[in-house]
Amino acid sequence: MRALLVLLALAGPALAQEPISGEEFEDLVEGRTLTYGEPGQEPYGIEHYFPNRRVTWAFTDSQDCIEGTWYTEGPADAPAICFVYNDDLGPQCWHVFREGEGLRAEFLGDGGPSILYQLEEQKGGLVCGGVGV
Repeated sequence: MRALLVLLALAGPALAQEPISGEEFEDLVEGRTLTYGEPGQEPYGIEHYFPNRRVTWAFTDSQDCIEGTWYTEGPADAPAICFVYNDDLGPQCWHVFREGEGLRAEFLGDGGPSILYQLEEQKGGLVCGGVGV
């Protein structure tokens, strides 16, 4: 599972009840490079968020990157944040929640539930094929 292995700073114990909007998500991520994984584990993915809802994703053990975009889908009171990458695997949709000072994302695709967290912001950016993004 890739992308939007989502932004989620390990936050407080109480879980938000409603997914955030696309506009709020955009405000929180645009211009940032974030790492993703599961609590207590090393990050396994990193993503940079560009203007106009463009993204670049890579696994942390690789310099191969993939470009994509994100969009919102579904009702206004429970929007999904969906990512489409240039690998033609189809959309990957998540409900993204505020949790304390960070976020939590729940995958909405096949294969059962996955909950991922932003582990840290990567200050040095993302490296693709030896070139910084």
